[in-house]
Amino acid sequence: MESIREQDRSIIPLEYSLPRLRKKFLETGESQGWLYTDAPIVLAVSGGSDSVAMLWFFSVFRPENIVAAHLDHGIRGEEAREDARFTAELARKLGVRFVSKSLPVPEMLKKGESLEDGARRIRYSFLEEVRKNLGARGIGVAHTSDDSAETFIHNLFRGSGVRGLAGIPPKRGYIFRPMLGWSRQFLRDLLILRGIPWRDDSTNEDTSHMRNRIRNIVIPLVEREINSSARAHVLGVAEDIAWYRKKEEEAGEDLVRACAVSLPFCSYACSSSFLKGLDEGGGALFIRAAGRALGLKTLSRERTESLRRLFHTNGFWCFQWQRDMFVFGSSPFVTWVDPAILNGPESRAATLALEGGQGEFSWNGWTFSWKKTRGEACYGGWMRAVIPLDEKLEILPLSCLDAAERPKAPSWGRDVFPVLSSGSFRWVPFWGRRAAVSFEERRREALCVTAGFPKISCEKGKENEL
Repeated sequence: MESIREQDRSIIPLEYSLPRLRKKFLETGESQGWLYTDAPIVLAVSGGSDSVAMLWFFSVFRPENIVAAHLDHGIRGEEAREDARFTAELARKLGVRFVSKSLPVPEMLKKGESLEDGARRIRYSFLEEVRKNLGARGIGVAHTSDDSAETFIHNLFRGSGVRGLAGIPPKRGYIFRPMLGWSRQFLRDLLILRGIPWRDDSTNEDTSHMRNRIRNIVIPLVEREINSSARAHVLGVAEDIAWYRKKEEEAGEDLVRACAVSLPFCSYACSSSFLKGLDEGGGALFIRAAGRALGLKTLSRERTESLRRLFHTNGFWCFQWQRDMFVFGSSPFVTWVDPAILNGPESRAATLALEGGQGEFSWNGWTFSWKKTRGEACYGGWMRAVIPLDEKLEILPLSCLDAAERPKAPSWGRDVFPVLSSGSFRWVPFWGRRAAVSFEERRREALCVTAGFPKISCEKGKENEL
């Protein structure tokens, strides 16, 4: 089609007519679930063409209770401040409430985090803060079909699995994407026809960023030298893969539920023998599903395969999924553990003073209730034991036991699993023997102890795909 810039702007092509735009926009709103809400809707508006077009769509076709939110990342100096002024003025002209914030993003990066990833994380954190403060239904972001194609290519090159090749989802959690059905050029042409200005971000031309190289170099090269419809074909493949991805996710969720084991201190645990029985495809399916269930960063294809191979090895192994999540293999379990949990508790031995007939005590996040008793056979069970009461009752970490005495607890847990000791009697909650351990004198005083799962408070950073 002839460029809009070269046409008579007084002639509005059919595809840009208000009835045609309104129909598609409202259908999108109904399918994404934000059309009929009475709660506020937050729109992420940077001042670029995509987000300005989104703001225009809402102001014209669904203007009730919308809020434009703008973040200055503190990167581009006066240019960024002008973006904020431009966006505020545009919102005022369209009769839309406006909120903004300026943050020094370069100073807020985590160790090893790129500027691009950090800016994205902080931007979504700001938008979520606005959403919560307003009690909003959700957050609209202006990703277009071009962004979806770029995401497909970016994930393909970095070795993503099916999940990453499904393009950008129309909705996830509180995030929805009302512009995903339009191309970037279509939205720009629309703004030109309607006489609406926008701001161009100079950093979009910086090809030191991978996404900009894909957008400005790779895709134009492919369309020019190989197939002018390459972008449309990529989107078609992504749409097909999205269907397969949904089926894969359902199957993966079934696997994760089927082999789950409740294990203290773990974010997730499962049987190592179960994982060894999975074939190559099943193992990768399980890994992706486990990561989604825990809100973890998606592993590349190479790292997924590395972890899958570890499932089939014997002995102790450790795999770092991300900074705040490790996967440990130690028969009979494979466990997902936040290392902050293991570093937090104190693992010192202690002697317990048991005054009175009953009471409670705690150790390393474990809670115990006890009651003195007579006439019961002593035994060590799963979370309850009857312990012979000698001169004293000690509690110590599992690592204090000789190797021959230790149950098959994970190697990483030897300083956080407790052992209750009285004379020659040893009991390890969760790992204790279930068979009765009889004693000749049942009239002797004993202690009935019930253990509660450890209550450890630990914030785990989750990096959701948006």
